[in-house]
Amino acid sequence: MQFRPPGIYPATRDRRYTPVQMVKSGVVGFVGITQKGPTNTPVRLTDTDQFRDIFGRLPFDTYLETAVKGFFDNGGSECYVLRVCHLQERGRGEIARRAQARLRDANEKLTVLVEANSEGSWGNDIRVSVKRPEARVQTFLTLDMHAGDVSATIRSTHGFRRGTVVRIYDDEHSEYRTVTELDGKTIQWRLDAPMERPFKSGAPTYIEPVEFELEVETLERREVYRELSFAPNSDNYFPRVINNTSRLVQVMDMRNGSSVSEQYPVESPEEYLQGGTDGIFNITPDDFIGLNIGPTERYGLAAFEAIDAIDLLALPDLFWAHENSSGFRTLKDVEVVQQALVSQCERMRNRFAVLDLPNHRDYVQALQWRLLFDSAYAAFYFPWLVIEVNGETKPVPPSGHVAGIYARCDDLMGVHRAPANEALEGVLDLSLLLTDSDIGYLNQQGVNTIKSFAKRGMRVWGARTVSSDPMHRFINVRRTISGIIRAMERNLQWVVFEPNDIRLWKSISYSVSFFLLGLWKQGYFRGRSPEEAFYVKCDAETNPPEIREAGQVIVEVGVAPVRPAEFIVFRVSEESAEFGPVSE
Repeated sequence: MQFRPPGIYPATRDRRYTPVQMVKSGVVGFVGITQKGPTNTPVRLTDTDQFRDIFGRLPFDTYLETAVKGFFDNGGSECYVLRVCHLQERGRGEIARRAQARLRDANEKLTVLVEANSEGSWGNDIRVSVKRPEARVQTFLTLDMHAGDVSATIRSTHGFRRGTVVRIYDDEHSEYRTVTELDGKTIQWRLDAPMERPFKSGAPTYIEPVEFELEVETLERREVYRELSFAPNSDNYFPRVINNTSRLVQVMDMRNGSSVSEQYPVESPEEYLQGGTDGIFNITPDDFIGLNIGPTERYGLAAFEAIDAIDLLALPDLFWAHENSSGFRTLKDVEVVQQALVSQCERMRNRFAVLDLPNHRDYVQALQWRLLFDSAYAAFYFPWLVIEVNGETKPVPPSGHVAGIYARCDDLMGVHRAPANEALEGVLDLSLLLTDSDIGYLNQQGVNTIKSFAKRGMRVWGARTVSSDPMHRFINVRRTISGIIRAMERNLQWVVFEPNDIRLWKSISYSVSFFLLGLWKQGYFRGRSPEEAFYVKCDAETNPPEIREAGQVIVEVGVAPVRPAEFIVFRVSEESAEFGPVSE
């Protein structure tokens, strides 16, 4: 504490705003089919090894793993993977289910439910066994206990803790209690569970913990959990211990109504979990598209709506599903899913779809597919790539590898750099070799090609969206605008609840102008001066009384991307907490 004489001193003031700055980009959300792993919950990955560890490997090849590997090999540093399978009981076919084992107590009542961590037949290879070991510690009573007592004085409380279930016994009788408190050498239990009969210290009377062990094992992993308790207030309460740490299973206390001492599962040899199914070969477009009902009910593509870090989306396994799943009848089903992906990008305005074309042998067919789409938030790449998988060559969709190029260019230069004329790593060949005239025609029609150079390798040779609007024809232009909007939405949250007056407008104008000036210096915009590159307007004209009464503040921003030369104008508004930020 600092003591100072009376007087006038400058007061420190917390800065109420954060400077506007670009948000990390090149983060991809992949959707695909895996052996195991969470469903409906995107998982963040930072390297290829994590994918195999979390999602396993199917006995047959899909495209997701090669896409994720291609992403990291080509410059990606962070992605999210969403596992999809057939989970909804609509129509016929196999539903993805978790393998289970049911453990019973001495009275043959179901007491513990063991489930695989995720759906899939992989869980049928998990083995579980129960052991009831000898007590790890034992002590004895040092003062007589009487009927009605709710505490006991013992020789040592070493090895006992709050929540420990103890057996109190002599040569004639035994009772069980759950420790609620320890005080010196005294253990206490609940007031509504007094002793039913006396115990003598000279009998002698012994006290020991009641516990069990659970062993979980597969060919690759073994987990052993010791000193487990059935007391919910114990630190070793078995669902709490296992569910927070196990990579293989989740367990549930079935609370079968028996006393705590009788609920413990009987010792049993190894038994396999059963009933796990994959739900893969009948996966449907709806499983990919999903639904966003609320925080706890998001699945499929809709689950990505809750992940702000993502700015790219890709569906490498979509064509595998078309080729192998009975739930995909025609290529129209593929189009429906891709349109849903593009719709999310358009609706949220802060992400971009990297799309694959069917693996046609004729580029005219690929062009016909591209003409089904018209959006500034998506780009197509053609043809497929030929890579080596397990010693064999196979064609794969290019979206994963190309997404890595996006991340590489973003990291080295920024989103204003077109993700093109960059070499693809890990590619042996192309599924279709295109002539220069083919490439020129496809590029003019909005299909980005992969071109093979004799000495420069395979390179992305195009940077166009599938938009018919000349203002949004180029990928880097659209992603630059989206990146600026993301940055402003993220860093202008301090505006909420501030007085909506001229002082606020000037603060916003200064903050945004300073941000855009930095981008101009980095080469994001055309123009020999800042005035030619961008403008910011936040005043009484953009914020008339009706806008302020609605709880909004609007800032108008115009920028001149490298291409095209015209200004592209967009407006960003910040509303009260009731409505949240809105961008236009």
